[in-house]
Amino acid sequence: MALFRRRFEAPEPVRELLPSDERPLAWGSTLGGAFVVASNLALYLPDAGGTTRVPYETVQTASWDDPMLNVLLVGEDGRHRLVRLEEAGELPAVVRERVTSTVLVTERVALSGTAGALVVARRPPESDDVLWQVVFDAGLDAGDPRLRADAADAVARVRASTGL
Repeated sequence: MALFRRRFEAPEPVRELLPSDERPLAWGSTLGGAFVVASNLALYLPDAGGTTRVPYETVQTASWDDPMLNVLLVGEDGRHRLVRLEEAGELPAVVRERVTSTVLVTERVALSGTAGALVVARRPPESDDVLWQVVFDAGLDAGDPRLRADAADAVARVRASTGL
């Protein structure tokens, strides 16, 4: 029952971080007193300028190794956002569930020898849109026109085979 009670008793600073069309699902606090908030639509992470809104469909992976929340963003060349939490509550589980819920299809494709990429179809929360993402293996140049063309062909094949 604590999970349901906590959802409705978000502290004022947590509620102030969110736009009116979002609701807090879980939150945690850092040693410095900042909040990390998982809403129904996005993850809110503290940064030097305040707070950054990270839509779930832009999170490649999120993992929890107490006390660290590690968020890897899609298209950020392996850029991790590490947040040390003093109090995590249900936040890690909710973030994992929300990120996972956006994934419709994941398929590994070969692009260059044994190197390749993941082709991922995702649906943002509360949307009917399907977003296609290509996550290149480490060491591949995502800017290489040949690799990008091969990746576009791979996306088209996966799209056709799944009907998405």
